[in-house]
Amino acid sequence: MACFLGLFAGQMAHANKMYKWVDEKGNTYFSDQVPPEHSQLRREKLSKQGRVIEVTEKAKNRSEEALDRLLKALKEAQEKVIAQQMFHDKALRITYNKLEDLQNTYNAKLQELETEQKLSISNLKRLDNQLETLHRTAATHERNGEKVPQQLLDEIKATEKESQLAYVKISQHIEKKNKVVEEFNADITRYKQLTQSAEQNRLQKQKDEIKAANQLGVYVCNDDRECEKAWKIAGEFISKHSTSSNSTEPEIESGKLIMGRTPDTDNDLSLAISKVDLGDRKQKLFLDIRCRDSSIGVELCASQKVQDIRVAFRNYLESSLSD
Repeated sequence: MACFLGLFAGQMAHANKMYKWVDEKGNTYFSDQVPPEHSQLRREKLSKQGRVIEVTEKAKNRSEEALDRLLKALKEAQEKVIAQQMFHDKALRITYNKLEDLQNTYNAKLQELETEQKLSISNLKRLDNQLETLHRTAATHERNGEKVPQQLLDEIKATEKESQLAYVKISQHIEKKNKVVEEFNADITRYKQLTQSAEQNRLQKQKDEIKAANQLGVYVCNDDRECEKAWKIAGEFISKHSTSSNSTEPEIESGKLIMGRTPDTDNDLSLAISKVDLGDRKQKLFLDIRCRDSSIGVELCASQKVQDIRVAFRNYLESSLSD
């Protein structure tokens, strides 16, 4: 092995390019030239340091190439189906604000088709009655030994043709109605899926935001008036939970920052509340908790006690604002 590695290193040092490949029997080769009988095999081009810098995949036979072409065609066809579905989904969401709108459109379309079908059936009945009258008239001529007038025969023939067309039209109405019912049922099912999915995503996002707000100690104001009330309540929260041995009175108090006094001992907690705007046009009250710069202080700030205070902050504001 040592001799082999030494020989390989020597080859790499003198060769401008080096290839590595494995034949069908599992034999590994290193050379600056690939023999013709191995040119179809997968090979790696190596740098002077022995790193792979280029890979040439194994040549494919006709069967493999045909499978690749088929797979490519299937993927392209699938992409078209996906694109059409996405376009249809978008059209559904844009056209209908709620499921009731889609249902009303469906009912109106169904009523329109049923009206057309009733008219066609009424027309067919009229033609059948007319045809029956014409046949009776022709029968009367025959009973009297008279020749049926050509005009009457032509009229019977024309009415029979109209009757046949009326039958076809009714069949087309039924087919059209069934297609509309099928398409609308599919749209209603899909719309429910889309809206339910959107609602689930909204609820999940809201849940995640609440969880994050609790973990970070953030309260999002609905409006400026609520923010003013929440700001005063937040000041009470700081006084209640700050544990500085000097005083629980804030060290800084302004319209945008209320900060408790710097921790004096390892067990002191200093709370700060600030108004922040992250560019989303929503004011947020952010609670920060500081501990003494010591190993015990760091441990305290990472404790469940401090996390519980963060979680309590948002709940405290909400319950106080609702009173």
